[in-house]
Amino acid sequence: MIQRSASLLRTRIGVSLAFAINGLVYANWTSRLPRLQELYGIDNGETGFVLTSLALGALVAMPLAGFLIVRSGSRRLAIISTLVFVLSVPLMAYMPNYWALLAVVPLIGISTGVMDVAVNAQSVEVEKLWGKPITSSFHACFSGGMFVGAGSAAGFISLGLDLGPHLLTVSLISMLVSVYALRHFLQDRPGPVADAGGNSGSKFTFAIVLLGLASLCTMVGEGAMADWTPLYMTRVTGSPEVLAPLAQASFSGAMFLGRAFGDFGRSRLGSRTIVVSGAALALIGVSLAILIPLPGVAIAGFGLVGLGLSNIVPVVFSQASKVPGLRPGVGISSVSTIGYAAFLFGPPVIGFVSDFQSSRLPEGLPLLPGVEGLRVGLGVVALLMLVLVVITTFYLRVED
Repeated sequence: MIQRSASLLRTRIGVSLAFAINGLVYANWTSRLPRLQELYGIDNGETGFVLTSLALGALVAMPLAGFLIVRSGSRRLAIISTLVFVLSVPLMAYMPNYWALLAVVPLIGISTGVMDVAVNAQSVEVEKLWGKPITSSFHACFSGGMFVGAGSAAGFISLGLDLGPHLLTVSLISMLVSVYALRHFLQDRPGPVADAGGNSGSKFTFAIVLLGLASLCTMVGEGAMADWTPLYMTRVTGSPEVLAPLAQASFSGAMFLGRAFGDFGRSRLGSRTIVVSGAALALIGVSLAILIPLPGVAIAGFGLVGLGLSNIVPVVFSQASKVPGLRPGVGISSVSTIGYAAFLFGPPVIGFVSDFQSSRLPEGLPLLPGVEGLRVGLGVVALLMLVLVVITTFYLRVED
């Protein structure tokens, strides 16, 4: 039996809290996208540019974060990036105009991108010391943080708190929790990059392309649910703003439950059953939300999407590490790069599609701007879920 020290337990709790903080802050500001649009007078396409700016900041920062971890260790980088992230998010509510907002959003993207890399590096080290697979529990904490964040956003809205005070309150709470969490991070030592040997570059074999496509479909779905469901609730279903975060809470709460029990389900049903049934469940969920745009149906549908997608990425990454002829790290790196880029850039594309579609509607239709477009935008997600069902059912080999 593995003996684990109290300090290692505190480290695991600290890293788990860092994942939860990331989800908490993210859910709070994305839940207020309807208010952000009102505040700056922007449409779905312009909101897409905001999300794109954040995505670009994160993608630029990630390779640099890997280099800095080698030079100075992940602990220092995690501390700096987490604090910058939680302090910079409230700035979104206090910019003088839309262009100033576009200028500050990349800072948030850079900090969250570096935070993702550094905190995940810590989780890998903790898992090694723990002596058994626990990575899914960390990602469950992110989903749990999103669930709490969406719920707290609904509470702040019901209290009449405007965007600025709301985000400042979340930032203060997150800062206090971060101080506790970060002080227990591992003091990892910087060192030279290990020689990767053969197969050190990205290898896009047929298996990797299929896994990457499955990752892309899944993460576009995750990103769309996180970013666009609050607007879908207010603009399409006609819900008041106080109910808008409930769709995101339904998605993230279901994803948390799916990940929390994912290892148990895979041991009982097998990875293939989990992946195929999950893809089908996500397709059913997003289709319900699109075809029956009622608040209760949409909330339930987005919950089905969260439950369905919850364990696909962990299985896909596991399969990527087993591709014949490739080192495990190369397979995972290739697939995760495709997936994470999709997670970041998928939601902005949905914004552009929804605005483009709305602009082509005949004049005189009794629709709010962006209403039909948002349904078409989520239709892109439904199409990707259908592709995911086909890939996982007929083409993707999944082994336990």
